[in-house]
Amino acid sequence: MRAVDSRALQTCFHREEIEWRIQQAGEKNGRIWAICVPYVTNRAIQGRLDDVVGPENWKNEFRPGPDGGVVCGISVRVGDEWVTKWDGAENTDVEGVKGGLSAAMKRAAVQWGIGRYLYALEESFATVHEEGRFRARLKDGTAFRWDPPELPAWALPRPQPLRTAEHEAMLEFIREVGARCEEEREIRVGAGTRNLKAYIRENWPGIKEQYRLARAAIEAIEASTGEQFRQAA
Repeated sequence: MRAVDSRALQTCFHREEIEWRIQQAGEKNGRIWAICVPYVTNRAIQGRLDDVVGPENWKNEFRPGPDGGVVCGISVRVGDEWVTKWDGAENTDVEGVKGGLSAAMKRAAVQWGIGRYLYALEESFATVHEEGRFRARLKDGTAFRWDPPELPAWALPRPQPLRTAEHEAMLEFIREVGARCEEEREIRVGAGTRNLKAYIRENWPGIKEQYRLARAAIEAIEASTGEQFRQAA
């Protein structure tokens, strides 16, 4: 029976794969303060499972939970058997059932060690200022903008080795040929699809660091333009 690479599942995510939400916020002495917490998106969880065990070797399912909530089971194929780990969540006030499904899957992923390290982070204050990237409101309706804090070094992936000549050539291909892709072209990401150009733009830091992301972008560009990547001899 093949063992699951738990260390690979538990690897820290890149900054662009982490999102933040306001946990508490208030106002003191005329200044707004906010405490925020990081979380891994379901899209990133799906990508991690695809990368480590393969898309064909994992699945998820949902069942009604107590008091109107929902439980999620993430199953991974280990040899000829499926091993399932479960967790649940209540439906959320903002997104209702959809929010409950999303939260339940994130918690089930933690049972596999995915994103579990984020629970070790101490409470962090957001930087509240007029040019903040994100928007939020206090309970009285007062709007404010904020930026999340920087993650500590231990909560980020270890620096990657220097890129190979092939990886550099791939990046050049993505920059030059990717610009000629059809605007509506999509790329498969986990169990869904994204606009190819938007995906490359948003994930460029990761594409520069990770060969597998560059290769996925190359394949989508090749399918869109008909041009083939060929590394110079």
